[in-house]
Amino acid sequence: MENVTRALLIAFSMLIFVIAFSYSMYLINKLNSTSSTVLQTVTTTNYYDNIEVDKDSLTTRDVGIDTIIPTLYRYYKENYAVKIFIKNGANHELLQVFDVNIERNIARAAASSDEVVDKTSSLYNELLAGLKQSDYNKQGCRIYLFEAPWMGNIKEDTRARIDFFLKGTKGYINNTEVDYSRNGSAFKSLVADGFIEYCKNRNSVFQETFVEYAYEGQTISTENGVETITGNTQENSKIVITYKEK
Repeated sequence: MENVTRALLIAFSMLIFVIAFSYSMYLINKLNSTSSTVLQTVTTTNYYDNIEVDKDSLTTRDVGIDTIIPTLYRYYKENYAVKIFIKNGANHELLQVFDVNIERNIARAAASSDEVVDKTSSLYNELLAGLKQSDYNKQGCRIYLFEAPWMGNIKEDTRARIDFFLKGTKGYINNTEVDYSRNGSAFKSLVADGFIEYCKNRNSVFQETFVEYAYEGQTISTENGVETITGNTQENSKIVITYKEK
């Protein structure tokens, strides 16, 4: 009888030990999970955008196509423009521009007549007239924007345009053909099967430069800089990202 009692006490002690040990492990895991959550919350880098620059700052780094792709898919959601330059011999040539300001005004310029569009803003009319004669609106030019039909539904249609550009394909957006294929006028012989294949075949490395600047009024980026059309006293800021193939 004494042996049975002792065995029961040992079994009960083991049960208490297992319960205590299991509960201790649960508390340790809970503490670890809580501490991870707290650290995740207080770490400021979790709230940074992919691109964060100070006003009037200039930052440069070397990147590849894996960095450029997500940047392109965000440009129309954020207030920044993207320019891509590729090497052609010893020179760099502007391959494509992604800028909601330019695209929106190109769409308006292409649809406008040669007459004055807005009698209250001669400067804006000059802007539209200049865009209508620019390479952005000229078929056969590499930076031709097809009159930017994707501005009708900027979320879905702009993504379609980016897909065409990256994959080297073509399709219709709002009944307008957007052609980035091998035979398309946008790329000609420089980029045959889309920007992704171009970068992979050449193992391309790009120098990424981005800068934030303040501006007033209607503004349009050009290959050689930025033109500021006054008429709006509200100050805005814009980020311009340039990718130049090394």
